[in-house]
Amino acid sequence: MVDHLASSTGRSIFGADVPGYHDARIGYPDELYQAIAGRFAGGRIDVIGEIGPGTGHASARLAQFRSRRFVGFEPDRSLVGHLRETVTAMEVIGADFLTAEVAGEFDLIAAAACFHWLEPAPALAKIDRLLRPGGCVALWWNVYREAGIGDPFAEAVLPLLADVALPPSEGAGGHYSLDWKLHFRQLVAAGFVDLRSFIFRRERVLTPRMARDLYASFSFVRALEPPRREALLDAIAGIVSDRFGGAARTIILTPMYLAAKPSDEREPTGS
Repeated sequence: MVDHLASSTGRSIFGADVPGYHDARIGYPDELYQAIAGRFAGGRIDVIGEIGPGTGHASARLAQFRSRRFVGFEPDRSLVGHLRETVTAMEVIGADFLTAEVAGEFDLIAAAACFHWLEPAPALAKIDRLLRPGGCVALWWNVYREAGIGDPFAEAVLPLLADVALPPSEGAGGHYSLDWKLHFRQLVAAGFVDLRSFIFRRERVLTPRMARDLYASFSFVRALEPPRREALLDAIAGIVSDRFGGAARTIILTPMYLAAKPSDEREPTGS
């Protein structure tokens, strides 16, 4: 059994070190945004909503769609302040998505690396209520550590996390974002149609410092007591130094799910 952090953890833990999180994480592939644009005639998306924009990695790219209205739902006060300074095109609502009050219909509602902090059924139900008929939901994640995909660095780190409480997105079988059957089932149950799934694959090389900073940005590391956190980060940096000669090649998978709200309520929900 894998212990998991409470879902409420995600509402505040990332704002504790905004620059550290933003600098350690990477953005998302260009092909991902192209796939989203392809769902809209001429690539024009009039009204966009983003759940949990965090430090704005995805927000900066979504802003390039130059929508008439762009709304972000962010419960972390530190991140709200950061977003209002750095993503000026976004109207930031400082509240959890499920409790936030917002008017109007959306063409796109996106969630980048955050949907696992929400209960899927009520979250998808609210997305459905906010989308216009024919509007689109896009859910995606960066998976930095996955066993069985030919990533020796990821394999080397996994034993260090055996007794660490992980975020809701991770389990003994790997990252839940890669379980397309689960996500399709949830989307269909919520009434969405025209489901599509994607997996984008990238590689990068981590130095000991980069690996340390990356893991320091993860919720399950931030939630540890300082002595244990520092020992874990030292061990991860040590793996890069000792086993990979100071340069560990690693794989990042980016799964994404796109689905549409039926343009006609009589439309069947299967896909």
